[in-house]
Amino acid sequence: MSTAKAETQRLDWEEWRERFFEAAPALFASAAFIAGAFTLIAVATPALPHVRGLDTLERFVEELPELTASIGGVVLMALATGLMRRVDAAWAATTTLLGAICLYALFRHGDIVAAIAAGVAAALLALSRRAFYRHSRLLDVAPDPRVAIAIAAALGFAMMGAFLWAGSRPGFSEAPWWALLTNGHIGRPGRAVALGVAVFMALIAQRCLLTRRVGRPMIAGGDDLARAEAVIAASPDALPDAQLAYTGDKSFLFTRDAFVMNAKSGASLIAMGGPVGPRKAWREALGALRAEGEKLSLRPVVYAATPDMLPDLLELGFRVEKVGENAIVELRDFTLAGSARQKLRSARRRFVEREGAVFEMLSPPHEATLWDELRAVSDVWLLSHGGKEKSFSLGAFDANYLARHQIAVVRLGGRIVAFANIWTNPGGKRATLDLMRFDPEAAPNGVMDFLFTEIILWAQGAGYESFDLGMAPLAGLAEDQYASLFARVGRLVKQYGENFYGFEGLRAFKDKFGPRWEPRYIAAPGAWALPIVLAEAAMLTSAEPKPRSLP
Repeated sequence: MSTAKAETQRLDWEEWRERFFEAAPALFASAAFIAGAFTLIAVATPALPHVRGLDTLERFVEELPELTASIGGVVLMALATGLMRRVDAAWAATTTLLGAICLYALFRHGDIVAAIAAGVAAALLALSRRAFYRHSRLLDVAPDPRVAIAIAAALGFAMMGAFLWAGSRPGFSEAPWWALLTNGHIGRPGRAVALGVAVFMALIAQRCLLTRRVGRPMIAGGDDLARAEAVIAASPDALPDAQLAYTGDKSFLFTRDAFVMNAKSGASLIAMGGPVGPRKAWREALGALRAEGEKLSLRPVVYAATPDMLPDLLELGFRVEKVGENAIVELRDFTLAGSARQKLRSARRRFVEREGAVFEMLSPPHEATLWDELRAVSDVWLLSHGGKEKSFSLGAFDANYLARHQIAVVRLGGRIVAFANIWTNPGGKRATLDLMRFDPEAAPNGVMDFLFTEIILWAQGAGYESFDLGMAPLAGLAEDQYASLFARVGRLVKQYGENFYGFEGLRAFKDKFGPRWEPRYIAAPGAWALPIVLAEAAMLTSAEPKPRSLP
């Protein structure tokens, strides 16, 4: 075998091994639940001979394996939640219980197939130890509500099985209902199932009374905003996106020199972009995000991560997938000269000479009358685009928020017909825009081309080095045979969602300014969760912002 072929096989094996460890929590959570359910149903329909004449103690000893198996079955199903969360204590308990079920099936029932299945599952789970790295007490791992419903369904099936089994025994028709629990023979499965129900109720009580619920981070208040503002001011290389800290819909997680802005969506704690602060502080901040997610029983996620964050994300165990590309205009090289910019030059000339358009960059503090003018444009724009503001990764029309920023406006006949607020970074090197609104009834076609061109020329004249036109979602995903499943699904979403979102149209609009395209990523601890995480991030962005009161 050639060295190259051996190396290829080794890499293939390592890739499959990594995929196995990624899938291990979901795989073994399902296996544990199924094993627990089958065990519970097995004790509800016993195939053991009835021994007559036993006293209470002897009866208890005779039925002890079934009673123990009933408890084990319910606990095994409940441990599925801990396995999904990669909790080491759940791994240890599940491995032990699967081994016990293997022995129970073999020596109590002589069921070789069930014994082999449980034994193989226990062995594979033991080999996947490093996939379960979170430290937590079992008391803190209460069943997820969906798991609890599934356990209740399994108990329902077990009760039905016990009833049908008892109904086929002699004397059932004459026996009172309590014989399903007290009769020496008919009540045997009923007692085991009743014990399982009692354990399940104890688990529910544990969830309600003893364990903390899934947490929700606190929205940042005035003190946190002041602290974040100080960090931003002390970080000359921070991205302009750090201005999202002032939207009023996020919580902040601070470390010594940096902070991460985040919000809860579904089962995830999603950070918007990377840490804000010096480069050397990023890893600590991302580690704090992971720790906070585990503390709140939430999945830590980073949305719109930049390429220079990848080393830290990978070292911390995040899986990373590309979600789009940002259009970065290098201002030193930008020019309207040449055939490639002919349309932009023509649009600019038409707006200035024929339409009489005037571009202005307004700096804070802004006149109080400005907000009424801008709101009129914003309301018309929103009405034509679904009537709903965005949040999280975008600002919303809010005077307190917009008052912090420079605002670019286009006037026709003295009336504002289009505007955008501008984000800049403390070092004066980078700029970008946030809200982009125009009045579709009053503004001529091409007004956004004119507004963008003027803003870029303004940033160039002001000495900025680059201008970020924002993300083109799902742009630049891999298309070759080595593309990940996430990339393949993303391409399908882009293809079939074009009529609803206009992915290609958005990229084409930004491409006319000659940008370089810089990747943006989404990162989460498990690759299998990434599609769910992306949907949660989209829901967070689409959520209507709550009323704010920023200083």
